[in-house]
Amino acid sequence: MPLVFHWGGPRHGEIDDVPAELLASSVLVYDGPRYFGVYQRFEPVQVRDTAEGPAEVWVVRE
Repeated sequence: MPLVFHWGGPRHGEIDDVPAELLASSVLVYDGPRYFGVYQRFEPVQVRDTAEGPAEVWVVRE
């Protein structure tokens, strides 16, 4: 599974394994139970090195 680095919002700084099929869209939607949030792929695409491996940066959409 690809890794996503969250920038901004309730998940700021968190890294998640996300099923590849969820990244086919330009937005990533979390609907709870801990939080609600919509993230979009950072343009131009950026990748950060993390302890878990390279993670693509997605930013909170306001």
